[in-house]
Amino acid sequence: MIKKIVKYLAVAAFYGFFITSCTEEVDFNQAKDLTLEPVLASDLIFFNAPATKFFIDGSELSTIRDSVIIDLFNRDFVVDNVVKAEFVFETTNSINRAFSVQIDFLDDTDLLKHSFTISSLASPTNTDIVSTHTEVFENTLLDALKASNKVILTVQALSGGSPLNDNTPGRIQLKSKGIFYLKIEESE
Repeated sequence: MIKKIVKYLAVAAFYGFFITSCTEEVDFNQAKDLTLEPVLASDLIFFNAPATKFFIDGSELSTIRDSVIIDLFNRDFVVDNVVKAEFVFETTNSINRAFSVQIDFLDDTDLLKHSFTISSLASPTNTDIVSTHTEVFENTLLDALKASNKVILTVQALSGGSPLNDNTPGRIQLKSKGIFYLKIEESE
């Protein structure tokens, strides 16, 4: 009987030791100075045009323009917490013509805030030629991005290569992804 009591007391002391020794006082005030730095990625713009889109009513067009309204950049959360952004653009060209793609960022009064151009090489064999470009937005460029709410894409067929008509094979495609670096601070 004494062995049983000693055994139970030993087990109880053993569990009691681990239960009390493994706890530590928690300081909930540490959460008052919390800083989170998440990185978010999102698809942004997609453009796809067959070669025949550059041939209308018997005439070759040298330029196609498209625009998109993006009201994300000037929202309070983005303005307050985004500290850097990277846009990765990928062009895929299977047309036997080189292209330039100009990307313009405008504000709500159509004032140009930022612009850059991407080149896409001709594809003599009509196979996909992929090229990438990364545009980094920090400091004043980030401020320009945050002031923008419209993106205009201007795709221009460059001289040289095959003439474009209703039977021209291939396409030009643009995809973009945005990578947003945030810094969210909560302090008293």
